[in-house]
Amino acid sequence: MAITRIIPELRSQNPRATEELYCTVLGLEVNMRDEESGFLMFGSPDTPAAQLVVNDNGHEGLPPGFAIDVGSPAEVEAIHAAILERGLPVVEPLTTKPWGIRRFSFVDHNGERITVIAHTGDEAAR
Repeated sequence: MAITRIIPELRSQNPRATEELYCTVLGLEVNMRDEESGFLMFGSPDTPAAQLVVNDNGHEGLPPGFAIDVGSPAEVEAIHAAILERGLPVVEPLTTKPWGIRRFSFVDHNGERITVIAHTGDEAAR
């Protein structure tokens, strides 16, 4: 397994204020945005793998957590099978998003939400 990045996922009740602070003061850039769900992905202009996700309601009812990019959709599916085998709760089903990400989320034994992701290889979707 080739882990390419780990992305903290935070919640915000005010995405506009969060964006203003993170971009203006911290020097991050918005790499991806979904107005409907309140999803923002911030990144470092100098280090592309340094990313941070902020949601306002995209995962309503789920705890904050992190995403881990495991490099390939096949690896996402293998980890999904291992999580099911262990009986851990899957809180977001295995799916492929329109923007080219294969993913699912589960809650670990500590109550942390972990989203396992990989790009599908569709460069146009990135």
